[in-house]
Amino acid sequence: MASKSQSHGVGVMEDVQSSLERAADWTRGHLLLVSIGLVAVLIAAAGVGWRTSHLTQQAENASDALDRVTTNYLLAMGAAPGALEVPELANPAAAEAIRSEYAEKYGEVAAAHPGTVASALAGLEQGNLLEASGDLEASVAVWQEAVGTLGGNPKLQAMLHQRIGQAYEAAGSWSEAAAAHELAGASEDYPLRYWALADAMRCFVQAGEAQRARDLALQIDAEAPDLGLPEHARTLVRELRQTQSP
Repeated sequence: MASKSQSHGVGVMEDVQSSLERAADWTRGHLLLVSIGLVAVLIAAAGVGWRTSHLTQQAENASDALDRVTTNYLLAMGAAPGALEVPELANPAAAEAIRSEYAEKYGEVAAAHPGTVASALAGLEQGNLLEASGDLEASVAVWQEAVGTLGGNPKLQAMLHQRIGQAYEAAGSWSEAAAAHELAGASEDYPLRYWALADAMRCFVQAGEAQRARDLALQIDAEAPDLGLPEHARTLVRELRQTQSP
């Protein structure tokens, strides 16, 4: 017969699973928050570049190249001049051909201007287009390559790790998603560090790695008790904190 402690642990873990189900809507909304945060990181990085080097010619060239590709991509997809959102083309085959073409163009920008903020953004967009085409492996490879070129910029590295985590989540690859989010959260300078650790915690639960999820719950609770997580996520942290290691 199971002990009272074991029964309590089972009950709490059932509550954890329930919290995960309730957090599904939050997760989708959180991706928007993360995207906004990533843009903020990029703007901050660009600002630092301006103050320290007044935008070198290489950075200016990279930014111009990225702007040209982005503008042409939006126009090719039928967006109005000045629009920021990519519309859905009625012809899926045409949309796929355009994504394939511009994935290559973004890749060319990233390769031509390594180490710049524009290169990181180009790699991010290249991976986004590859993921939209259903090629998760290629998109992750692009983002990981971009990480490798940003040795002096841990914030941008963390941003790309978190994007990798999002892609793995969308594919249901929970262990890989958790590992990528945890890498993002390992950067102490990353503004979204504890959000990334919360994502890693949630993904570890989905992957069945309860101990790693508990460790992150304890870390978040100790280091960022006032983190503005929504109630569902705070509940998950509390429930994981209360569970006992096997």
